[in-house]
Amino acid sequence: MTKRRTSPSTATPKRKNRNFSRRALLGSIGASAALAPFIPMLESQAGGTAAPKRLVLLFSPNGTLHERWAPTGTENDFQLREILSPLEDYKDQMCILDGLEVIRQGLGDGHQKGMACLWTGNQLNAGDFGGGDGGSAGWAGAASIDQAIADRLGNVAAYRSLEFGVQNGGASNWSRMIYAGSDSPVAAENNPEAMFNRLFADLGVDTSELERIKAERRSVLDLVHADLESLQNKYSSSDKAKVEAHLEAIREIEKRNDLATPTCEPPMQDYGLNFDANENFPAVSRLMIDQMVMSLACDLTRVASLQWSRSVSQTEFSWVGAGRHHDLSHLGNEDNTMVTEITAINQWYAEEVKYLLDTMAAIPEGDGTLLDNSLVVWGNELSRGNSHGNHPVPFVTFGSCGGAIQTGRWLTYDRVAHNRLLVSMAQVMDTDIQSFGNNDPGSGGLSGFFT
Repeated sequence: MTKRRTSPSTATPKRKNRNFSRRALLGSIGASAALAPFIPMLESQAGGTAAPKRLVLLFSPNGTLHERWAPTGTENDFQLREILSPLEDYKDQMCILDGLEVIRQGLGDGHQKGMACLWTGNQLNAGDFGGGDGGSAGWAGAASIDQAIADRLGNVAAYRSLEFGVQNGGASNWSRMIYAGSDSPVAAENNPEAMFNRLFADLGVDTSELERIKAERRSVLDLVHADLESLQNKYSSSDKAKVEAHLEAIREIEKRNDLATPTCEPPMQDYGLNFDANENFPAVSRLMIDQMVMSLACDLTRVASLQWSRSVSQTEFSWVGAGRHHDLSHLGNEDNTMVTEITAINQWYAEEVKYLLDTMAAIPEGDGTLLDNSLVVWGNELSRGNSHGNHPVPFVTFGSCGGAIQTGRWLTYDRVAHNRLLVSMAQVMDTDIQSFGNNDPGSGGLSGFFT
């Protein structure tokens, strides 16, 4: 029987006790609690604290085409090929990790093992999902690295972690990549409106009041408009720019939700788009990215993930002139349709990553930006779809996480277990983790990854 556990992201949020309280400061100057998330810089002004580090995990499915993914050139002077070409503007803020192997042992097929091992580095338990020749597989046998990091960080933010999803499908080990522990998958939120409501409810906006505002087609920001006006002279021009960036991101979320509302339906009954419709995949992606960045910038969480679709994804990429992803990925290596359309699909994912990076880089923080203080890691469950391969699995990281990583590099490895990357991610986030997962008997981080 599957064990059930309250996931970290849905547990009652708590805040760490601090000498300085953002809510107390706002109260002292007559501002409402609902304004708190929009001006996190007030906390640093009062307490002199450094910008926090954040970890963001990204997943896209069904492998890649290494010959169109891997760059050419040298470690510090490389040229991006077709698939990563949309990320040209971020060459100096990325690390391309080439040659890593996701060691897969035990139960499950290639997709199941790849999905479960990706962030856990651990084998699957026995279960009822079928797959593979060695017996029926279940859930992963240990926590994923993001949850291990969140455990060590403690209650430093309202949410230990937040999991964002775009059409992840039903509950199975093909569709879950985050684990709170053995047999304890954490489901991503696939509904943009549900995530929006959840985040604002935690920020002090009463749920019934939020619904009333929606019914009247007014902005959630109306709740804090007066407070924002009263605070215009209470923070610096750079902090004002950061507040305005937060507000603009939220306005964009609201605009897209409004535009997606069918005019023939009463707003109270259908406020958002059909988040499960294949044609809305791009729109849901942007909504989730905007909300994830907002949650990081507002310090609602230090750990977040975004899962596009699932392993064995059959999303039909009609918006880039491509067909069903998984079907295409299984065509032969010399099939021109496969090469052209798989390239287009992976380029589209790279463009979404760029949108995420653009949004993070637009938010000033300290001497840099939100992106500068973060580590964003983009992975996949396979190396190549038609072989279900586990080497080389494509990994790219972005951001220096406060200067801990020397970026602008193409690092090549000779079948090094990706568990070492998981350890490095944990160490970059200032934890004491020295080994992770049971698929790699060694310990230590990924050679050359740190500055």
